[in-house]
Amino acid sequence: YSFRFSFIVSNNIVSGLKYTNTVWKTGVRVENQKMMLGTFSPQPEPYIYVGEEETTPAGIFARGSYSAKLKFVDDDGKVYLEMSYYFEIRKDWP
Repeated sequence: YSFRFSFIVSNNIVSGLKYTNTVWKTGVRVENQKMMLGTFSPQPEPYIYVGEEETTPAGIFARGSYSAKLKFVDDDGKVYLEMSYYFEIRKDWP
């Protein structure tokens, strides 16, 4: 899997934008990824970020339901987006 997202900066420069992605399985944190994206000035075209490809865990112990939280914050602590999502790792899919 990999993350790909696009965003537009409208009015003010966004300084030191970073995102964190935290993943939990049955209430236990199993991954905490942080990435500095940089500083962005206003422009009409969207900025596009494509993350490096990651590999999900494999095997019987990795299977199950996961919850995650993705958050975008700048150097001033302003939160631009905060969202939760869920996914499942299974051996076979119908």
